[in-house]
Amino acid sequence: MVVVAVSAAFLWVISPYAGAVLWGVIFAIMFIGMKERLSARFGGRDGLASLLTLLVIIALVIVPSILLASLVLNEAVHAYQNVSASGFNPNGFVEKVLAAAPDWAQPMLQSALGGASDAAGTISRVLTGALSSLSSAALSLGQSAAALVIAFGVTLYLTFFLLRDGRSLAEKIATTVPLDREFYDALSERFVQVIRAMIKGSLVVAVAQGMIGGVVFALLGIPGAALWGTLMGAMSLIPAVGTGIVWVPVALYLLFTGSITEGLILIACGALIISTVDNVLRPILVGRETKMPDPLILISTLGGIAVAGFNGLIIGPVIAAMFITVWSMAGKAADHVRRNESP
Repeated sequence: MVVVAVSAAFLWVISPYAGAVLWGVIFAIMFIGMKERLSARFGGRDGLASLLTLLVIIALVIVPSILLASLVLNEAVHAYQNVSASGFNPNGFVEKVLAAAPDWAQPMLQSALGGASDAAGTISRVLTGALSSLSSAALSLGQSAAALVIAFGVTLYLTFFLLRDGRSLAEKIATTVPLDREFYDALSERFVQVIRAMIKGSLVVAVAQGMIGGVVFALLGIPGAALWGTLMGAMSLIPAVGTGIVWVPVALYLLFTGSITEGLILIACGALIISTVDNVLRPILVGRETKMPDPLILISTLGGIAVAGFNGLIIGPVIAAMFITVWSMAGKAADHVRRNESP
């Protein structure tokens, strides 16, 4: 009872930095192989190898992420300035949509939009709410800058510690936790397997779809191609839904505003190229390695996002994999007991 209470208190204390801990563990799992190769090259000097590996992580992951975020922010500001300068008119946009629609679709659009004035009011409210939310998020980000720096430092420090002492720590935990060693090893193996599959698979798919989408947008002359490409890369992390959240509305906007050729090209590229990348790569890189069906990956990912935000992209599938592993081993144990009890 005391062990449970103290463990719960410890988890409660570190909960504000749960995300930092998670990403420290992820970095250690993904780069432990590099650290061990460096350690062998430097005569078993684990501290030096861990430090060099941490510098590689900063150079290959952290710095590019910051640069990309800066680029996307500049693109977003530029796009907002363009919209403001152009004097976006919701009434005019809705009227263009209604005028461009075929005759058979007019009644449905009229019913759905409730007329140009009502639809324009809805669009204005949505845009106002979105801008308000973005302003609040930016203010919150500025106010919590110190907390972000601390969390970043925790991630780097924990990554270094786990790279250097992770295997010995895992062995100490294995001998301490009240679990059968075979059961513990199976859970640990599945945990590492799913982490690697989700990171490698999701990263490859996101980069591929984001780059292809950004290039298509740039070739079509759509402003903010880097911003749209990054958004598609981010949305690709959500299985099944993915990049369609971005390119479908943009394609419809092009069609309804008279850019028929560009809209049709974007639909063709989105359906035949961008989405195909996800359909081909994700089952190979994620589904096969995690040994989980696609529907379970989708549900656990969406559920993880709903519960834990961005970190849920990893937490959801990991918990689903642990669930399957635990019940599979419990079933094997029950079957073993039944066989022993049978005459």
